[in-house]
Amino acid sequence: MNLDLFKNQVRFKIALELIDRDEGMSIMQLNKRLDDVPQATLYRHVNAMLQDSLLKVIGVQRAGKVEEKIYALNTSGYKIKEEDWTSATYDEKVNFVSLYFMYILQNYKNYQETLSLTDSPDQATFSLVKLNLPDETFRTFESELAALLEKYHGLSAHHEEVETKRTVSLVIIP
Repeated sequence: MNLDLFKNQVRFKIALELIDRDEGMSIMQLNKRLDDVPQATLYRHVNAMLQDSLLKVIGVQRAGKVEEKIYALNTSGYKIKEEDWTSATYDEKVNFVSLYFMYILQNYKNYQETLSLTDSPDQATFSLVKLNLPDETFRTFESELAALLEKYHGLSAHHEEVETKRTVSLVIIP
């Protein structure tokens, strides 16, 4: 499990800019978005993230006489197998959960930016519910919830032409 993303705040900012950008970004594009980070620093951290397998090169584009590499998150580096999660230290788990919440915050920020450009109504929702359930009932709840998410995840695969991506985030703390 590689949770080296938290080594440096610049790396974290780079990762946040690349979240959900399948088309990736060049150093120049990243530099425009991260105007508080010097370009040399950006190059250094992108190279370190490549070495840590947190980023990958997905293409090359021409900018005048210069070829620029296009970088994207190496999402396989952010997936945790159950056995890795079980054997992870407390600090590794906190880092991963922090990444998860930063991902959700970045998605919400992107959503709000889109709303401001389109003058659309805000349709985001948020719920926090504490359930007092016996263990067996709670396991049934988790199972039914997982089945519901799988059902709609399967349906979404049949509607790839729909441009509206919707993020559903759940955290269950038993």
